[in-house]
Amino acid sequence: MISPVPGQRLAITPDGEWVITLNGADCERIAVCAVNSNGMILPFTAGSHERWHISSLPSFGEPIEILAYIKDDRMGGFINGSYPIHIEIGGDSYSFPQPDQQLAAVILAEVYTKNDMRRAKVSNEGYTFGIEAYARARKFNHADFPGRPTKNDRPSPGEHDPGRPPRGNPRGGGNGTGSASGSGVVVAPGLIITNAHVIEDGVKFQLGRTNRELQPIAVDHLHDLALLQGDVQGSPIALRLGAPIWLGENVLASGYPLMDVLGADLKVTTGNISGLTGSGGDVSRFQFTAPIGSGSSGGAIIDECGNLIGVTSASLAHGNMRERGSISENVNFGIRSALVHEMIAAAGFTPEPTPISTNNDRRHVVQRMRDCVVSIIVHT
Repeated sequence: MISPVPGQRLAITPDGEWVITLNGADCERIAVCAVNSNGMILPFTAGSHERWHISSLPSFGEPIEILAYIKDDRMGGFINGSYPIHIEIGGDSYSFPQPDQQLAAVILAEVYTKNDMRRAKVSNEGYTFGIEAYARARKFNHADFPGRPTKNDRPSPGEHDPGRPPRGNPRGGGNGTGSASGSGVVVAPGLIITNAHVIEDGVKFQLGRTNRELQPIAVDHLHDLALLQGDVQGSPIALRLGAPIWLGENVLASGYPLMDVLGADLKVTTGNISGLTGSGGDVSRFQFTAPIGSGSSGGAIIDECGNLIGVTSASLAHGNMRERGSISENVNFGIRSALVHEMIAAAGFTPEPTPISTNNDRRHVVQRMRDCVVSIIVHT
């Protein structure tokens, strides 16, 4: 098995068969195709064991890009979990390099002919926002990629889009409309923390990025926390327990608010610790100013190095404040990470603690958030 690096040129058989083998939980949501410079699409055929193949790759307008993409990326998800991706070209086997960023559409290779020799340029670049972002970048206005939802499959304005938070449901929990969404944080292998109010009306829970089922194993209504278990990909976040939060500390909030409006990609906002207690002096909570929205509930509140200091819980009700003749802006509440730690222990788990991060490079911090903050679909 050859392991080429990004940018490497491979001499390939002009008419050899291509076999692409994917791995991981998201594979059933991925399609593979070839696209030429004019936007013509040649789909690969899906086989068994997550294998995609094409008997030969004709020269139908080079260069030709080989793409793997999430078919229903409106529901979130990335190709990264399907690596290592193995590609056989004319009998030669390669293990292609994994992207550095989370991508919903990946250009695996660019095929071209030079000096009468056919070559494949190895790539691991692509688009976080999926195959439609790729089509816009290439100016393919009418490209019809295999497996994508048709216009008839998409909800018309005003309809509820399954897997998105219904409009007017500020909690991110169910309200009898069929399904809703909230956010969650991977705190240990196979374990996700979220709010109790996110799941309280639900009968079935799924991980947004893979549709894998989640099972509630502990619920603390008093502190508004719930622990879910399932087949979860991603790296657990580090809990900051030894160093207390301090007034004015810079924080980031991450989650999946307003997915029906803003899309299914992770959202990150910035702010600071504006109060060390919650409503009525509740010491289990704190106040922060990073903007949040419907569906943010259960998301991560992190320090500048990406360590969890709390879980997003609620916002001050602006309408109630206006009725009292007051104005409130960005008054939000988080549940301290110490309670998350206690809940994991009370549920009978003793996972290996994730080392505290000291790297405050914002790009690295956000990249780690992509790997540990998830959306949760709640069916009611």
